[in-house]
Amino acid sequence: MEPPWSEPILVCRTESIRWSIAYHLPRGAVVGRTKHAAVERASEYALRWSDHAPVTVQYR
Repeated sequence: MEPPWSEPILVCRTESIRWSIAYHLPRGAVVGRTKHAAVERASEYALRWSDHAPVTVQYR
């Protein structure tokens, strides 16, 4: 028997809904210098090695 909380977790995984939120908050000299930002995750669920996806930001 699956635990009662497993179904919502599976739905979130397949629908790309996260239970946690990652932030990247620039301060000081880098404010306003964002060149590119992305959430890095595998294109398919089967290729993911974790439920977490790093947020990366490149600055000018």
